Amino acid sequence: MPIKEQTLRLIDELKATCKSYGMGNDGNEYKIITQVFLYKFLNDKFGYEIKHAKSELAARIQSAPKWELAYAELNDNERMLLQCAISPDVPVLEPYHLIAHLWNQQSKGDFDTIFDNTMTDIAEKNADIFSTQTSGHTKIPLFEPLTHYVTDTAQRASFARALVDKLVNFSFEAAFKQHYDFFASIFEYLIKDYNTSGGGKYAEYYTPHA
Repeated sequence: MPIKEQTLRLIDELKATCKSYGMGNDGNEYKIITQVFLYKFLNDKFGYEIKHAKSELAARIQSAPKWELAYAELNDNERMLLQCAISPDVPVLEPYHLIAHLWNQQSKGDFDTIFDNTMTDIAEKNADIFSTQTSGHTKIPLFEPLTHYVTDTAQRASFARALVDKLVNFSFEAAFKQHYDFFASIFEYLIKDYNTSGGGKYAEYYTPHA
């Protein structure tokens, strides 16, 4: 299936998941859909960048059957060198931030907490570069906890699992070989059901950089 069709299907599946847990076309669903989709986008973009970094370590990542495992197996110094070799436009992710790592944590009973903590940790570690400010100069983080939007606390872990399940079936890597306009058009589809002004703080991550 072409990457565009796969991407649109992912958005539809995320929306269907939110609907099945009591949300539909409201502000809470908008926050969940945009942040989870952005998480997938940044996870795959980070993988693409470290595979193509100007570093001798990139070849090791690129040749590995699973880049996430190869990245996790680097020592701290190697990982830091590789992180410094990628574009500053890409948030830095640690091995425990990756979707593959979350996938392997799904059997844990507190998976909702694990999921939320992963999102907020990514935001905190990249806050100096990847956050926006209100008119009152209050920083708005890249990600925030999401599972609390599910009213039934007993359903929050399964909701987090359902979201992660949708993210592991394909990679955006083929799209990164195209132009960023691919994601700009996808983002229009992403927000079409919500009353937003151009996508708010998330739109900038899908539009071409000057």
